[in-house]
Amino acid sequence: MKIKKIKDVKTPTRGTSKSAGFDFYIPNDFNLGENFNLLPQKSINIPSGIICEVPDGYALVAFNKSGVALKGLQVGACVVDEDYTGEVHLHIINTTENNINIQPGQKLVQFLLIPVLYDTIEVVDELERETERGSGGFGSTGLQ
Repeated sequence: MKIKKIKDVKTPTRGTSKSAGFDFYIPNDFNLGENFNLLPQKSINIPSGIICEVPDGYALVAFNKSGVALKGLQVGACVVDEDYTGEVHLHIINTTENNINIQPGQKLVQFLLIPVLYDTIEVVDELERETERGSGGFGSTGLQ
């Protein structure tokens, strides 16, 4: 995937050669103020400083980084479509009852390139597919 850096930001990295996601960082020049704390139940949308050329047939999808999620930060907006040409943003939500400190240069979100099937919607009067599960919802397949 080709990227262009438009701010002072570390190039996205993989934690290891077999890591599924690219780690995106908070730009070094993003002014969060000294010792910035994301307040409880609040969100922030941080411009990443990165423009991506998402390959044809793919979407760039944001996921939580496990270490960040364990602190209580969760990804909000997550899909970067292949035809989007603007700056990627890092949207996170503090789901805890505590302030959470975030800093420029910090790894915050991981993005995965995911293949996309561009199917269409067809409205019909009846659906013909029968399955073993049927219309059973949450918990309908049992606990064990």
